[in-house]
Amino acid sequence: MAGIRRPSAAAVQQRTPISRRLNNIVAKSSESAAPGQAPEPAVEPEPIKKAYTYPAGSAPLGPYFDPLGFSKGKSESEMKRIREAEITHSRVAMLAVLGFLFQEALLDRPLFWKQELGPIEGPAIYHFQEVSERYPLFWLATIPFFAFHENLRARIGWQDPTKGGDLFGINETYEPGNLGFDPFQAYPLDSAGQREMQQKELNNGRLAMLAVAGFMAQELVNGKTIYENLGLDKLVPPHGPV
Repeated sequence: MAGIRRPSAAAVQQRTPISRRLNNIVAKSSESAAPGQAPEPAVEPEPIKKAYTYPAGSAPLGPYFDPLGFSKGKSESEMKRIREAEITHSRVAMLAVLGFLFQEALLDRPLFWKQELGPIEGPAIYHFQEVSERYPLFWLATIPFFAFHENLRARIGWQDPTKGGDLFGINETYEPGNLGFDPFQAYPLDSAGQREMQQKELNNGRLAMLAVAGFMAQELVNGKTIYENLGLDKLVPPHGPV
């Protein structure tokens, strides 16, 4: 109708509480910035930016999953040390997953136990005690074996404190996890293939760490072996020949 005027869009915006709030927020952000300049984006510290170039995992957690803030305020050397620790624990966990299944599947076979003491049975979380009872010298041989390899790893990747280096520092030229050990020549020669291999190792290692924690919790809860919990004992009968 000619006698009725429709309010303008600007007038409606001014009357809407939500619109007024948005306008206030925009005005404040504009005032905080210098005249004629847009607000500067947040800049990541250089060590964190460098860490983004490291091989990372993939879905579901994504490549940069750090809810507890382990990377906050860390130097590049500390970031490399964290990645080295993750890779080392990943490799140990992958071996542990195989060890759980191997022990529970085969340690009750006559090949692995003394006839007078009986078989090693039950959940793998209790096998340490049983091995010590049957083979007292086992740890005397095992501890030097691990000490030798840990010393070798430290010489390759870590700074030498006797030469002024940081006791907990990583060598600048060292790539975390790369100890030069590749007996089967499985490590690709091209950079794209190497990065893909590293991502696979990270994903499998992280899954293995979760799996080992799950194995231990499951065996403590119901007292059964993981071999039984997975139903693998039905595929390979117990006390079979080796």
